[in-house]
Amino acid sequence: MFKFFLKNKKGFTLIEIIVSLALFMTVVFIGTGAVLSIFDANRKSQSLRAVMDNLNSTLESMTRSIRFGYNYHCDINQGSISSPRDCGLNNSANSIVFTAPNGTRVVYKLSGNQIVRTIEGGPEYPMTSSDVTITSLAFRVFGSTSYSDGDLLQPQVIIVLRGYAGTKSSSQSTFSLETTVSQRIFDSQ
Repeated sequence: MFKFFLKNKKGFTLIEIIVSLALFMTVVFIGTGAVLSIFDANRKSQSLRAVMDNLNSTLESMTRSIRFGYNYHCDINQGSISSPRDCGLNNSANSIVFTAPNGTRVVYKLSGNQIVRTIEGGPEYPMTSSDVTITSLAFRVFGSTSYSDGDLLQPQVIIVLRGYAGTKSSSQSTFSLETTVSQRIFDSQ
């Protein structure tokens, strides 16, 4: 009777096993590829988030110090930096000098592909990380002269920032930011 069961019991052929293993390996390969691409996308997203946080922090720091400053001078290469200077829509500059509340001179400018800050002619301190490439930085200053000189505008600085984040061309994200900062101190002198 035992021989009867062995003769009538059919198993899988070698071809069926090979085909099923090939199908199984294909499904595993596709699934692994999808999981790896999700991990890669997550890594890119976290990296981009860190870079954008750095850029946001830089812009916030600049606007805060400009807001509490006074005596804005647009373009450090034009005129005496101790006197106020406007630059409007057609002649924006990539640098600005102003006086901080403690009386020190602060400069923000584009140096290479980074925004740098200089205090009282000291060393340049990079404000942006190396993962951020700034392609364009423009300052527009309006109403920098005092109220007594016939200027009825409260001083304003418009900052326009363009660039991209990411070191690999396949994962770069471009950005264009603009913000307006008005002087906190009333322009009455």
